[in-house]
Amino acid sequence: MPGASTIGSRLGKGGRIGIIGTGKMGEALVAGLLKSGSASKDDLLATDILPERRQHMTGTYGVTCLEDNAELVRLCRTVIIAVQPRDVKAVLASIRSALTEEHVLVSIAAGTTSNFILRELGKPQPLIRAMPNNPCLVGEGMTALAPSPAVSQEQLEHMKAIFASVGRVAVAEERHFDAITGLSGSGPAYVYLIIEALADGGVRMGLPKSLALLLAAQTMLGSAKTVLSRAEHPAKLRDEVVTPAGTTAEGIYELEKAGVRAALMSAVEKATMRAASLAST
Repeated sequence: MPGASTIGSRLGKGGRIGIIGTGKMGEALVAGLLKSGSASKDDLLATDILPERRQHMTGTYGVTCLEDNAELVRLCRTVIIAVQPRDVKAVLASIRSALTEEHVLVSIAAGTTSNFILRELGKPQPLIRAMPNNPCLVGEGMTALAPSPAVSQEQLEHMKAIFASVGRVAVAEERHFDAITGLSGSGPAYVYLIIEALADGGVRMGLPKSLALLLAAQTMLGSAKTVLSRAEHPAKLRDEVVTPAGTTAEGIYELEKAGVRAALMSAVEKATMRAASLAST
């Protein structure tokens, strides 16, 4: 995660970071930036249409939370749209006149393409489409960024530092975003299902529920960290656990017989297709 100097050195040029919408992802970004030391409460500004959310953000984080989106744009140079896809059009209408070419606009709204946003704005705009996922809430998210041609390398690096405060970041072409949605966007739900099933298996074999859930979740976490830290193919790592005629070999056989691998691949495929069908282009 970046230190305060990583983002702070650019805030002098880019001004404050504005976040429109303080739902789960909007709040996660605020919390992540503050917790990592990447930004101070004075570096951040937020808006929300709900008075209780504005009060929550100010009371919990000390971050000023306004009602007026256009005012946020006038006070910030980096503007992150963190609202539901159905609300993006209204948000764009509310900030259109306040946006300039000096602003970097970021959208984390699923299924909302850059073409749609630029068409609604009716003018050129440095724009980055982002796809974060649910584990951003605990600082272990995965975010993909797709910058438009108008985005400078400095602006992109700034945005990478912002999202690195809540996990890992990758830059990808926007044409891959439906598949990214199907894999990392929807993926946490698949993993939660697997953790639940593993824990239920432990309970079936006599383990207390709380112990089974701890064993399943930490095993999943540790395995994922091993893949990331060793940068080796999962099949190689799996073979290190499997011994001839051992317990793991028996378990793997049952998973293969049940078609678990094909089911997970199909889940990503179906979620990708669904994302494509919902896209606002």
